[in-house]
Amino acid sequence: MQNSNELKLANVAYWMIVIAGTIGVLMYFQNFLKVFCISFLIWYIVKKLRDLVSKIKIGKYSLPQWLVTIISTVAVFLAIYSIAKIIGSNFQSLAQNFPQYSDNISKALLALGNVTGVENLDQSFLSLLAEYKSSIVGYAGSFAGIVGQFIIILIYVVFLLLEETLFQEKIQKVLNTTTAGGNIYKTVNAVANLFDDYLSVKIFTSFLTGLLSYFALLIIGIELPALWAFIIFLFNFIPSVGSVVATLFPALFGLIQYGEGSVALTVLIAVGAIQILVGNVLDPRLMGSRLNISPLVVLLSLTLWGFLWGVVGMILSVPITATLIIIFGQFDNTRPLAILLSKNGEIHFGKDTSE
Repeated sequence: MQNSNELKLANVAYWMIVIAGTIGVLMYFQNFLKVFCISFLIWYIVKKLRDLVSKIKIGKYSLPQWLVTIISTVAVFLAIYSIAKIIGSNFQSLAQNFPQYSDNISKALLALGNVTGVENLDQSFLSLLAEYKSSIVGYAGSFAGIVGQFIIILIYVVFLLLEETLFQEKIQKVLNTTTAGGNIYKTVNAVANLFDDYLSVKIFTSFLTGLLSYFALLIIGIELPALWAFIIFLFNFIPSVGSVVATLFPALFGLIQYGEGSVALTVLIAVGAIQILVGNVLDPRLMGSRLNISPLVVLLSLTLWGFLWGVVGMILSVPITATLIIIFGQFDNTRPLAILLSKNGEIHFGKDTSE
């Protein structure tokens, strides 16, 4: 009995050390890992575009694979560079125009103070305005820093493209060396399919939400609609809170730009309706229940990965958690944890226990 208790304590200590070590590694190497994750996402987009371009035929002839890869890679990086330049210039324009927005902010806060009976509300927020302006300039600088890492990301993507075929062959050879190779292969395929489905659907729905929001903001008359559309696109990858935050940004800016609450309310209704239509109607129909993650686990995962990696961690929190559920479901010791993390306690992909 004593040996059994000691074994349980040893297992608990072992897992605590593993978890603490993993978190330490993720935090210590976060700069490298975040850049690599961004490179991996860009590689994935290049791969999907390459699949589309490869279907193009000139008469009876198809384009060679190397040419298709070059065309896809150049197109994706040109698009990213153009977007980065546009968003960076929008941030700078936003920072430069803050003095003219401050009058509208004072007007709106003065009206709010008269309604609520709070005195000097506008003066209290004017001091925060200078800090907010500094933050905007800082965000513009950090965005420029991302552009400065453009070359590093490009190198990673190029090497991912070069290693793509060889890596698949290496994995297959490794799997052939173990009796559990078939089960590992099933696990890898399940993770790859889930990741592919999630990114395909999320990129499409987020792009559609950003595009529709761009035209809605353009019609309403909100300045810098491309910036807010990009923020909406990006934040829609963050589960639960992302769409809410993305909707509040242009609404608050509408209040700042015009100094009228009616404009902010119009933006909230218009962009919120688009978010509900795409997020609650279209997204579930396309994605279905393939993720199989508990809503509470989604929120906890969002908090954990946001703490570790910031916005990049929030964006990746859902596919990482779904991947862990699939992997945990393959082993007897971790299968209970996979059941707890799942949405309904059903592990749809797991080792055949009948063997």
